[in-house]
Amino acid sequence: MRFSAFAPAVLALSLFSFSAEALPTPAQHDSAVTLLKRGGTSPNNVLDALVKLFVDVEAKVLVDACVDLTADVCADVNLSLSAKANVLGGLIIADVDVKKLQVKAKAQVDVDVKAWIKAEVDAVVVANIDAHVRAVAAELCPVLSLTCIHDNAHAIVANVVAKIQVDINALVVKIKANIKAKVQASLAICIPKLTVNLGLLAKADVKASVDVKATIDAHLKVFVDACVKLLASAKLIAQVGAL
Repeated sequence: MRFSAFAPAVLALSLFSFSAEALPTPAQHDSAVTLLKRGGTSPNNVLDALVKLFVDVEAKVLVDACVDLTADVCADVNLSLSAKANVLGGLIIADVDVKKLQVKAKAQVDVDVKAWIKAEVDAVVVANIDAHVRAVAAELCPVLSLTCIHDNAHAIVANVVAKIQVDINALVVKIKANIKAKVQASLAICIPKLTVNLGLLAKADVKASVDVKATIDAHLKVFVDACVKLLASAKLIAQVGAL
């Protein structure tokens, strides 16, 4: 497996670049407002409403971006299978056509890789949004009043997104470092199941090699750039300011 150098850089935060499909929806904002109406504007309730808005909005951005990321990473993984048929207890060794086996193995690897990346996005990034919002709110608005939240909406979004960016950078480093091992682990489980039975007298042993293309660097960068662009939107700032 060969990788070209890739180091996630500190990317410029574009607070006013956004995509319509990733913006906070009225339902997400209304859900946070409903929480305020139901529980009042006590500091704890204000904080909970702010957290809910961020988690709902930013988690959706990350989940949507993850769909493209998993497809791209799966495309970066190449498998090469070979098989030898042992006939009559090994008296005869014959090559086996492994095209169908390779298709089946790649399909299973793709399923496993997509599940792994989704789990990593949830664990490394999404799971930390709640804590990031609480930390930023406590720093910028210690009294947690709605007035302070409104006045500092821009700064709150910028600071929360900066923390999420750190997690995203850690995520892509982890994916790059572990992708080959994850593919090999998947193959170790699925290859025995794909052993070819060639009738009563023959059985084939399948071996596989894994190559991860250098294009994974570009795909990981696309993911980072997309998240940076979509996580901080002018509309999210407005939604925070309108709680």
